Amino acid sequence: MGLRVFFGVIIVCVCTLACVEPEEPAQLENGSFFTELNGFRIHYEVHGTGPVLMTLPNSWGINAATLRNLYRDLEDSLTLVYFDPRGMGESGEIREESDMGLAAVRDDFDALRQHLGLDRVAVIGWSNGAMNLIYLASERPQTLSRAIFLHGSAYFTQEDTEVLASEYPDLMAEYVTYQAQTQDVTVSDEEKDELLRVFWLTSMLPLSCADQVAGEVFVREIFKDLRFSWRHADYSNRETSLFDERERLPMISVPSLIIHGSKDLITLEKAEELKDGIPDSQLIVFEESGHFSPIEEPDSFREAALEFLLE
Repeated sequence: MGLRVFFGVIIVCVCTLACVEPEEPAQLENGSFFTELNGFRIHYEVHGTGPVLMTLPNSWGINAATLRNLYRDLEDSLTLVYFDPRGMGESGEIREESDMGLAAVRDDFDALRQHLGLDRVAVIGWSNGAMNLIYLASERPQTLSRAIFLHGSAYFTQEDTEVLASEYPDLMAEYVTYQAQTQDVTVSDEEKDELLRVFWLTSMLPLSCADQVAGEVFVREIFKDLRFSWRHADYSNRETSLFDERERLPMISVPSLIIHGSKDLITLEKAEELKDGIPDSQLIVFEESGHFSPIEEPDSFREAALEFLLE
């Protein structure tokens, strides 16, 4: 995944909700399931008890197990729904490039919501998933009850890319090497997947943590069950390398919580712009977190999420 995408991705995060009275919690059976959505065999999992919170996966290639490693602590008070995007985890293979895109994730999210019999649902998105929730919440507000935007932003510009490159020249050099290797036709897809895994787990992701040494340990744990997909990452890089969806923010009519880490590579200014742009939203800043507050400050994250979702 490209440097600008990751940070564009990293800069965008988490979810949305509808301005309506809360519904009675849906009772969903826990377990691992398969269903046909939009012509694809989709794997999804349900864990926990209480009101339903659906997760919106990242389009760059992520699976249910990885997101569960982020949100597991919520399962004693909420029913969490996770799913594998097309071509990831146990879901069916993609058929064309657009199956790896943001719109495909949104379409399958909405189809799964309907399959589960949920008229409106609370949703959470992290990083690239949060960017996608800006689209989801502005396009389909009637389907959402509440939203959490976790470590996200509504825009990432060429200027942002240049600033990051100047502040992290070593990372840029590693990225250039990685990019050259993944564009080499003599390198197999399996080798490219491994190159992506190493680059993210040893360089990109730890750098986004408040404590980089501790971060390298816990990001390995979070992503231990993920088969990295350089093809998904490459498509995400091309689809969202630069974006600006600030004009969509006033269209989001669901109660929204924005969570930001003070030590995130995403600036506080971007989180504040989300807060200012989304009506009926609130912002919470975690002082000892980077891009992974559910892991870096688990108690504070759990308290904030539950207070917002169960109020």
